[in-house]
Amino acid sequence: MLGHRGTGARLLRLFVPFLFALTLAQAQRLGVIGDWGADTRGRAQVAALLRKEHAQSPFTALLTTGDNFYPRGRVVEAYLQDLPPVPLYPAFGNHDAPNLEAQLRRFGLERPHYRVRFGSLEVFVLYTEGDLRAQRAWLEEALQSSTAPLKALFLHRPLYSSGLHGGSPALRSLLEPLLRRHGVALVLAGHDHHYERLEVQGLLHVVTGGGGAGLYRTRPPLPWSRALAVAHHALFLEVGREGLLGYALDPQGKLLDRFLIPIRP
Repeated sequence: MLGHRGTGARLLRLFVPFLFALTLAQAQRLGVIGDWGADTRGRAQVAALLRKEHAQSPFTALLTTGDNFYPRGRVVEAYLQDLPPVPLYPAFGNHDAPNLEAQLRRFGLERPHYRVRFGSLEVFVLYTEGDLRAQRAWLEEALQSSTAPLKALFLHRPLYSSGLHGGSPALRSLLEPLLRRHGVALVLAGHDHHYERLEVQGLLHVVTGGGGAGLYRTRPPLPWSRALAVAHHALFLEVGREGLLGYALDPQGKLLDRFLIPIRP
């Protein structure tokens, strides 16, 4: 099921053509995949999509929302070689936990929570299988010190989702007040193997868990759901001076959803 509701969709139709032209000329382009590292046809198709998109308009980097390698997190170099040759910044999920240290070494990270900036966007990555209260203290300090006009949180388990796992009340209680206080614009997660965009009190949540692992059905859409598709896919983020454009494509290049987050004056 795909859908767009409310004034956001009408504004999107007005602004997207302009921002597409702007971002193609000036943006940093990012690719995002989640729940992807499995020996499946879906993973190979999404990797091929990423290579094609990179050839047409190069990525600055790739990011993940976790579950990078199934079933127990052991690094598979062949999967990485299938991706475009750009820096990769992963979040880590429950399937990565058994071999977290090996993945940290492979990706040159000291710890599974960190921050990285792409132009006007700063990304903050949390590890949902670890000590979240300690990470919350780190996140609060990081958000306070950030000068980026756009901020996004990457983590594996979603705060909101219409999938079978569903959103985490514990994460919402722990993180939502902090995210709102510091003006975080976007939360990206995986764990549920579908695509979904939700809008909760002005904050966008995107579940992007269709990077290659087996798909499964969802529950009836939550009231906050604005777009939902059970399909393998990749998410693309174009970070321009005017804002952030996001859009999801299936392996055939079909547009599943798109959204715009303008930079507030």
